[in-house]
Amino acid sequence: MAQVPEKPAQQAPIVDLAGIINNDSLVAALNAQLDSLSKKTQNQIVVVTVKDMGGLDPKEFATTLGQQWGIGGKALNNGFVIAVKPKDENGSGKIGFATGYGLEGVLPDVFCKRLQTEYMVPHFKEGDYAAGIKAAIDEIVPVVLNEYNEAQALAGDTKKKEGGTGNGWFIIAGIIGVIALFALLRKRSKPAGGAPAQEPQASKLKEEAPKEEKNEPEEPEEDPDDEPQDPEPPAPKKPTYKYGYGGGDFGGGGASTEF
Repeated sequence: MAQVPEKPAQQAPIVDLAGIINNDSLVAALNAQLDSLSKKTQNQIVVVTVKDMGGLDPKEFATTLGQQWGIGGKALNNGFVIAVKPKDENGSGKIGFATGYGLEGVLPDVFCKRLQTEYMVPHFKEGDYAAGIKAAIDEIVPVVLNEYNEAQALAGDTKKKEGGTGNGWFIIAGIIGVIALFALLRKRSKPAGGAPAQEPQASKLKEEAPKEEKNEPEEPEEDPDDEPQDPEPPAPKKPTYKYGYGGGDFGGGGASTEF
């Protein structure tokens, strides 16, 4: 098993182990952006920067990390890993993308390669790793979100069509039932032998005289200051970010680039 960094205890979408982003506000914004995407679509994107990839091909390193950290869901295989090694005196810079089976159609290899060469490398060559990572995420998130929205809309249209047929039969059955019930009630209400229905007895129509209300002593008003105050409920705990929903599988999709 190839060696990759251990999964951090404090999990987050952005894991800057190489210390190359150097922008806390940007990291917070990217974390919020990717966390929101994960909660809405269940697709999980993680960015990891490292000082060394252990001699592995960048895509292979990203794939191994995604599997060992459990990125993405086991049922949907919807994880995506961006691994970055900065250029330094020990060698060239490297970018590796690893795509889970469930996202290979949304983020194909050609798209991944173009993100690396056209959106990330130009910033990385200038030493601005934060801008390069942000540029890639800003391209990936709308694509994933749009795919999710289209899938939801398609599922809604299918459900609406299927439900329309069933509702028609329910309406017809309801009308038949109402007609049958009305006929049955009308038959039962007709008196036997054609005799006129008896008038209700007058005694039953007499209204009872209202009872005299008893004067009850008024209860003293309570001072609102004397009432016990309910303790304020504790503030709900913010859920922590968790990698995966059981750990997804990566099918070899992605791309590698050196700069």
